Amino acid sequence: MSRTANSIRNFTLGTIGYFLSYFVSFIARRYFVMYLSVEYLGLNGLFSNILSMLSLMELGIGAAICFSLYKPLAFQEIEQIQALMQFYKKAYTLIGLLVIGLGLSLLPFLSFFLGDVPDIPNIRLIYSLFVLNSGCSYFLSYKRTILVADQKKYIDTNYQYGFQIIRIIIQILILVVTRNYILYLVVMLFFTFVENVAIRNKINSLYPFLKDKHKKSLSSDESSQVKKNVIALTFHKIGSVIVNGTDNILMVKFVNLASAGIYANYFMIITALNSVVSIAFNSITASIGNLTVEKQGDASRPFFEQLNFITFWIYGFCSICLILLFNPFISLWLGNEFLFKFPIILAIVFNFYISGVLRSVRTFNASMGLFWYDRYKPLFEASINLIASIILAKHLGIIGVLLGTSISTLTTCTWFEPYILFKYGFESSASKYFLKYLKYTIINGSVGYISFIIIQAIQIKSPFFDFIVSMIACAIIPNILYILVYYRMHEFSYIRLLVQRIRAHIPRGKQ
Repeated sequence: MSRTANSIRNFTLGTIGYFLSYFVSFIARRYFVMYLSVEYLGLNGLFSNILSMLSLMELGIGAAICFSLYKPLAFQEIEQIQALMQFYKKAYTLIGLLVIGLGLSLLPFLSFFLGDVPDIPNIRLIYSLFVLNSGCSYFLSYKRTILVADQKKYIDTNYQYGFQIIRIIIQILILVVTRNYILYLVVMLFFTFVENVAIRNKINSLYPFLKDKHKKSLSSDESSQVKKNVIALTFHKIGSVIVNGTDNILMVKFVNLASAGIYANYFMIITALNSVVSIAFNSITASIGNLTVEKQGDASRPFFEQLNFITFWIYGFCSICLILLFNPFISLWLGNEFLFKFPIILAIVFNFYISGVLRSVRTFNASMGLFWYDRYKPLFEASINLIASIILAKHLGIIGVLLGTSISTLTTCTWFEPYILFKYGFESSASKYFLKYLKYTIINGSVGYISFIIIQAIQIKSPFFDFIVSMIACAIIPNILYILVYYRMHEFSYIRLLVQRIRAHIPRGKQ
């Protein structure tokens, strides 16, 4: 199956799975609060957060191994695949044991995390089940990485969401019939184990050589390279946590809790939109990795140019929709008291845009394994973000926090990440990229301004009607303007090529 077909399948099933997962989880949450007290919901969230912190011990091993698998998979180097997977198995077994050991060692300190201990029986047992569920997930799940690296993520998606739906249905029935939270968690642990066994068996049938007992070990150079990538990805994880996890804290500290609560509603929409776009990019990451090991260096650049153009179109379009629809939607959803003023909306969307348009660069950097070259960038980004946000928040309030994030992105990511890709990936100058960045951004700004003028002119001051009209207009007007601007430019051939590839891989019915 071609790279395009795999990417389309990964994206399609990933998107369906995401929305289906969101829907069934929403239903499950309704039954959870209906049959258990709100304290159980808080306990569920707290223990999940504790275990998510412990999961940072995974560092960047998964991404590093995934990158290392691209070349041997592309050239069917069986012994090398076996050696990498054996190394990965040992690493994940150790991580699973550490998660269980460290997790259980926190049992005597649960009261510190809980504050006022709620009136819930068997809290230690509940926490222990969470720990076991988290730790056990490492023992068999390591084999999923070969599916991702081999452009078959859709297989993992089928198993993941299939078992999740069944688990949630059974958990709902348990809540309705017994209202027993312990049994609810036992089902969760059981399905974690069964799902991992099932996907392991499926992977063993697809790659029977993984069951061979005699496997060579990684050479010292290969082990050093994997460890080097893990160290670099650790810096990235730390930086990401600081940059993405401090805005709300700073808003509470320097503005007020109410503003942070309002921002959470906007951020939730941004997160959902980013998640959908992420599925598309994650679906093609392995395809790019496979491409770059077959075509060295600059040979994969034409595909980057295509992806980069489409990225600017997608994030330009999404940004225009957010500017025009953010407040009308939230007004209908929650009420006018939960709205920000327009300058804050612009700051939120600006951060969304300048981070989003780097998706193509980041996808290629990850696929080419260029982790080491920008390992310190996240630390500089995080430091600038904290300093700028604190200083500006004291004088400008919530918009100061947002501008601090903008400054950190513009002074680090916007120029350094493309520089790394072109210098070490394509081995060429990044100057043409930056000229295109400026060109596409000017076009996006112009299309956004014209769309804003047109859509504002057709408003009749009826909140619901205006929202529906604006939503339809946002779907049509910016894209028509993009087509008019790009139609005679060579970039538009990328869109034609993409449409042709998608049409070629859509099954046709009988004539």
